[in-house]
Amino acid sequence: MAVAQGARTRAALVAAGIELFDRDGYDGTSLDAVCRRVSVTKGALYRHFPAKQALAVAVVEEYFRRWHVVRAECEARVGPLQALVDLTHRMAELTATDPTVRVGVRLLFTSELFDLLAGLHFSSLTTTARDLLRQAAAAGELNPNLDPRREAEAIAAAVVGAQALTVITKSSNHRLSAMWHHRLDRLVPPSRRDLYRIG
Repeated sequence: MAVAQGARTRAALVAAGIELFDRDGYDGTSLDAVCRRVSVTKGALYRHFPAKQALAVAVVEEYFRRWHVVRAECEARVGPLQALVDLTHRMAELTATDPTVRVGVRLLFTSELFDLLAGLHFSSLTTTARDLLRQAAAAGELNPNLDPRREAEAIAAAVVGAQALTVITKSSNHRLSAMWHHRLDRLVPPSRRDLYRIG
């Protein structure tokens, strides 16, 4: 029972962190405000998160989980290359509309978390893109002699840049469509180009 209560308290603290970081920013959010939002004591918060940075890391972990959920949803519907295109677009949309994703992206660019998590984020995106590109290559979707790792790094860089611009400009963006227009010309044979939706 105590374990379940602890899990509920932790989830509530993370949800409050997302709400307050979204509304007031990382620097403008205090742990006192988080405690008031959830109606818990500072001691209860410290049992889960010994510092604000630890709460922010938990929020970013929720953001990372969102990538895995959306990837699974995309892969369940379409082939690997289209799943990669759809995944990048869906996460860009969520950056503009979903507080967990929006706050996760913002937190990755805060000075306290950048060194800790930004590299992990880029590496994770690169791995996801590489895995899907390798599946696409095995399925005969890609041009021969492409380097999946190099292509994946370029795609991950474009996605991170598009998400950062969405957070900065506070508006949805269509930058990924232009990226995919050029990238698909490189990735797939001309005869297959029209098989893919890019935006």
